[in-house]
Amino acid sequence: MINFKNRQLIPILNYLSAVELQPKASRVRTKLKALLMVKIEDMTSGEMELLEKFGVKDSDGKLVENDGGYTLVPETAQSFHQEKAILLDEEIQINVVELKERLPNLIKNLEASDITLSGEEAEAFDLLLDALEREVG
Repeated sequence: MINFKNRQLIPILNYLSAVELQPKASRVRTKLKALLMVKIEDMTSGEMELLEKFGVKDSDGKLVENDGGYTLVPETAQSFHQEKAILLDEEIQINVVELKERLPNLIKNLEASDITLSGEEAEAFDLLLDALEREVG
């Protein structure tokens, strides 16, 4: 099992999507990305539940969209932000048992990548490698 906080999932997915890898490592990356996507969908679903609870709704009971986002009920907006922060800080586990034998090759290829990292990408790389290295022992 590898562990991340919900807030770390999208930067890690973005990093994995951007890095060029050899075919064997790329296959493992693709499988890992699919596992990350399941957790991201769970997080997004949780965020939508919060919006249903704290968002402004029209006469049909549907959330009011505003410039690609949603409008919050002013009186409960602070509660939404508090609950969203809790959701983003939630620790999740990803079962990578089926990938475990292939993780050392992925780690080796990620470390050997010529991509220059900074900012959020560098943090995502570090978080991912730490988690993968803990998993392979």
